[in-house]
Amino acid sequence: MAPSFSAPSMIMEEEGRFEAEVAEVETWWKSERFRLTRRPYTARDVVSLRGSLRQSYASNELAKKLWRTLKIHQANGTASRTFGALDPVQVTMMAKHLDTIYVSGWQCSSTHTSTNEPGPDLADYPYDTVPNKVEHLFFAQQYHDRKQRESRMSMSREDRARTPYVDYLKPIIADGDTGFGATTATVKLCKLFVERGAAGVHIEDQSSVTKKCGHMAGKVLVSVAEHVNRLVAARLQFDVMGVETVLVARTDAVAANLIQTNVDARDHQFILGATNPALKGRSLASALAEAMAAGKTGAELQALEDEWTSLARLKTFSDCVKDAITTLNIGAQEKNARLDEWNRASARDNCLPNERARDLARALGVPDVFWDWDLPRTREGFYRFSGSVDAAVVRGRTFAAHADLIWMETSSPDMVECTKFAEGVKSAQPETMLAYNLSPSFNWDASGMSDEQMREFIPRIARLGYCWQFITLAGFHADALVTDTFARDFARRGMLAYVERIQREERDNGVETLAHQKWSGANYYDRVLKTVQGGISSTAAMGKGVTEEQFQETWSGSGPLGMNDGGIVVAKSRM
Repeated sequence: MAPSFSAPSMIMEEEGRFEAEVAEVETWWKSERFRLTRRPYTARDVVSLRGSLRQSYASNELAKKLWRTLKIHQANGTASRTFGALDPVQVTMMAKHLDTIYVSGWQCSSTHTSTNEPGPDLADYPYDTVPNKVEHLFFAQQYHDRKQRESRMSMSREDRARTPYVDYLKPIIADGDTGFGATTATVKLCKLFVERGAAGVHIEDQSSVTKKCGHMAGKVLVSVAEHVNRLVAARLQFDVMGVETVLVARTDAVAANLIQTNVDARDHQFILGATNPALKGRSLASALAEAMAAGKTGAELQALEDEWTSLARLKTFSDCVKDAITTLNIGAQEKNARLDEWNRASARDNCLPNERARDLARALGVPDVFWDWDLPRTREGFYRFSGSVDAAVVRGRTFAAHADLIWMETSSPDMVECTKFAEGVKSAQPETMLAYNLSPSFNWDASGMSDEQMREFIPRIARLGYCWQFITLAGFHADALVTDTFARDFARRGMLAYVERIQREERDNGVETLAHQKWSGANYYDRVLKTVQGGISSTAAMGKGVTEEQFQETWSGSGPLGMNDGGIVVAKSRM
């Protein structure tokens, strides 16, 4: 047992370490990195939640790299462009050309759930699914980085000068869906992402229990306040871990038609209510319940809901008031003056609470306007929501204080929407960085854009501030296209199809997988083996007799071979 006289000194030492760490966090938060970030908690809160064993995470270095990359693009009016990677092959091929990597929840749901059972993007897969994929890709990045160093350090200076260096450690931004539940679930998910290699994470404002792909119907939003809590939870976890993970806040407010609750005044102006007084006391939910009790199902229930909704004449409270003002028995000049006053007071940026909106309506001469947002609630209790870019702007402005980038999910590549959102958010938060989903769910050929306009779409919206742009599922679609077209041709033409479509194309384009044994790291592990055995091994995998020697000689139908800038064997000519 330690002497009692040592206890006070131990306590003072403990407190001293604690206070020093609090000061360190406070200094960190004052850095340029967090100049725009708002936190509703203190450095003391963060340090209290940390353990005594300080840890470091490789993902933090890539998070810093991601931040620098995005800020450079923002300053230059350009964009980091990337797409969803499926596997180690794709992530290493992308490294030569792109400066960030994306990991899609949709792709994981359809190709890599940790239950090994694929399905649609409903975020009902285990919450470690996307972190597992991040780790899969991050380990591949690190492996190819190690392999490249061994290869380069084995070259002469002349060969090294002729061989381009590939930065395999491109930052990964991962899909965190809705955070997979309440605050503690979000915290645990973010911890997994940091530990497994994500430099950035995005979290969306849909309800966890009804989450849908951004391009499906039936999306239900959470309140602005609830999503702010998710973002704060994510930032708190990053702070506890001492990392600068980039946080992306996504809003689905453009296309959503339902919202969980009316508790937040910032949502009030977009909630729909019934305006037909004949339905007073006859809610949709009760009508459906009675019909179900009477044995009605399926199409009959849908027809009842459609009929009720049509009768309800759903509108926002603002539209209801404007309609009421136009019917007042007053002069046109006075009517216009009242409409102007209403429009000013209820403007989007004011986020007018419904209680105050009703007071204002009474003051403007419409005291008895009938508008009820409870009557049209769904059987699940959700309120009807009027999705729009304006709704996304209100959310984007609020989220910007807690996140590093803002992403508005859209249903089409619409320049007008992009511009309105960017200007709306930046009018309040000028330095906000924006993200954009160049979705394969869009039928780009039906968008009305010419090929030239499609080519210029990324740089055009980059100038609006969308400095991170990504095709969520390009890896998935590329994989399917190449496999389907090759399989069909291989069934018809056999090995000629493989040689023409794959092997010659790899050679002509300098794709490293042409020498797949080397790509997989056989040379690297030969070096390990020889290092263990004093510099020589009779069992080296890439020793005499390895079939990849064939790719250093000639191939049928070509002239002499040479090396391209990446050290890959290519044909100098083809007859």
